[in-house]
Amino acid sequence: MTAMTRREMLRAMASALTSAVSATVCAQHGSMGPVRPPVCLTEALVVDQTGRTRLLGELLREGVTAVQTIYTGCSSVCPLQGALFGAVQDWMLQTRTRYPIRLLSIGIDPFADAPSALREWLARFHARPVWAAATPAPDDVDRIRAELAGRPSLPINIADHSTQVYCFDQNAMLRWRSADLPRIKEVCEVLGALAVCNTCEAIPIN
Repeated sequence: MTAMTRREMLRAMASALTSAVSATVCAQHGSMGPVRPPVCLTEALVVDQTGRTRLLGELLREGVTAVQTIYTGCSSVCPLQGALFGAVQDWMLQTRTRYPIRLLSIGIDPFADAPSALREWLARFHARPVWAAATPAPDDVDRIRAELAGRPSLPINIADHSTQVYCFDQNAMLRWRSADLPRIKEVCEVLGALAVCNTCEAIPIN
C-alpha cells in the first residue's frame, strides 16, 4: 500500500467513524464551543519531537494553534485524530491568513511518548513543520488535560482521553473547544476565523 493510499484511507476512516466511536472510548468533555472568557493555561515545560525542552506557552505563541491530546501507543481513536490533523494540515498549506496557523499534538503518556515516539507519530501522518508534538512532565499531564477540557478532573485511564480539539489564538489564549472527534471542516473554519480576526466573536457557531 502506498503512502498516499494509506493516508487517504486514514482520512476516510476519520470521516466515517467520527460519529460512530463508542462513548466508552471517548472521554466526556467539560464544555464545547467558544471559550468566554478565554483561558490561559498554567505554564509548563514540555519536550518536543526534537528532544528540545520548551515552554508550552512558547509553542502556543508561534501562531493560532489547534491542540489535540494523544498517546503514541494508542491504536483506537488516536489514528483518527492524526488523520484529522493531517487533513487540517492540507487545508492550512493552501490557506493564507493574517496570523500563522500551527498544529500541536500533546503526548499524555510521558513514559512512552519520548521524542523518538513523537517523531514516528508525526511521520506516520506526513506532518510538515507546521505540525509539532510535545510531551509534558508526568506531574503536569493531568493538570494540562483538565485545563484544556475545562473540567476539574479527568478519567485516570489514558485510553479514555479526550478527543476534542482545542484552538488557541496567537497570544496562547484558549478560544474554542470542539466536540469529541470534530468534523475537519469545523476545525478549519475556527482556525481560519481566529487567524484573521483573533476574537471569539469571529468563531462560527453552528
